[in-house]
Amino acid sequence: MPANPVLVVLKRAGRAESLHRGAIAVAAADRLLFSAGDVETPIFPRSALKPFQALPLLEDELDRKLGLDAKEIALTAASHGGDERHVEAAASLLAKGGIPSSALRCGTHAPMDEAAARRLARDGREPTVLHHNCSGKHAGMLIQAKHAAAPLQGYVEPGHPVQQRIRRRIAEFAGVAPDSLGSAVDGCSAPAFALSLSNLARALARFADPVGLAPPIAAACRRLFDAATAEPHFLSGRRRFDLAVMKAGGRRVLCKIGAEGVVALALRPPRTELPALGIAIKVDDGNARGYYLPALAILRWLGVEPPAAPDEISSAVDAVQRNHRGVEVGVAELGDALAALPPSPWPSSPSSPSSPLSPLSPLSM
Repeated sequence: MPANPVLVVLKRAGRAESLHRGAIAVAAADRLLFSAGDVETPIFPRSALKPFQALPLLEDELDRKLGLDAKEIALTAASHGGDERHVEAAASLLAKGGIPSSALRCGTHAPMDEAAARRLARDGREPTVLHHNCSGKHAGMLIQAKHAAAPLQGYVEPGHPVQQRIRRRIAEFAGVAPDSLGSAVDGCSAPAFALSLSNLARALARFADPVGLAPPIAAACRRLFDAATAEPHFLSGRRRFDLAVMKAGGRRVLCKIGAEGVVALALRPPRTELPALGIAIKVDDGNARGYYLPALAILRWLGVEPPAAPDEISSAVDAVQRNHRGVEVGVAELGDALAALPPSPWPSSPSSPSSPLSPLSPLSM
């Protein structure tokens, strides 16, 4: 099998120091528009699938029946940072759903938000299950189970009715048979489903514009998309790539990261006559640094300005690499994966990035 193309080259003193290879798929709901690398072999999107895992809760209008606000809805699809606002929203979500925190089977870890982790340590407190980045997703699954009169125990098992329904929903959006989705155990103990980047990109486009889907599913997509883009901090966290992208996207871009170098974007079009789009990227070595620049370049190709607030985003996203004294030590550049970008499917957009770094200059610190 040919090697995937280079997504990002990290250079030091003009020499290539690291190469990140991977694959990219850009699609409308009914067709693949651009691909680079192997986009047909199934991969594990991991947390990039969380919006689809949260959908059944909204399909049954449990968000309305329980009075969930936009922050709580966003949290059901989140890989949150575990800061105080996230923990409060997770506790509120469980309380409204009548679910004890002891029912969550995601485990416990220190907050991904470093400042929140330091505050816990300073106060001599241990993290709880609510600090886990997947606590909102698990709360949503438990609420689904309770509403369906399914057992709360075993809700993370592949054969549980909640997980079977999620499998069917992901398959429907991806346009594949449910049995074709490979399954493994995710880091939070819930099932991790496998599908190709091309099918993931089409599913994301369908999520962004659910025309033609059953009315309850279409309405659920719109409410989840609206909540997540209105409250992106509760889908993500401080100084995170997906937060910065959603803030720059003007509530038209839902960005969701997944472990091991996956990023997924669902984009509502700027005009109704244009197609909604999905973008799915997987970095072969699992390093998120490999998708930052390609994702931003593709957004620029589509006419979406990249994030321009360095304080909102990790310095790892910056094209310029600096050491801990602030000295410039290298540069990250786009590889050859986007060399053959066609004209943009959104005609008012630029046809291609003008140079490897020009779409990213606002990020320089």
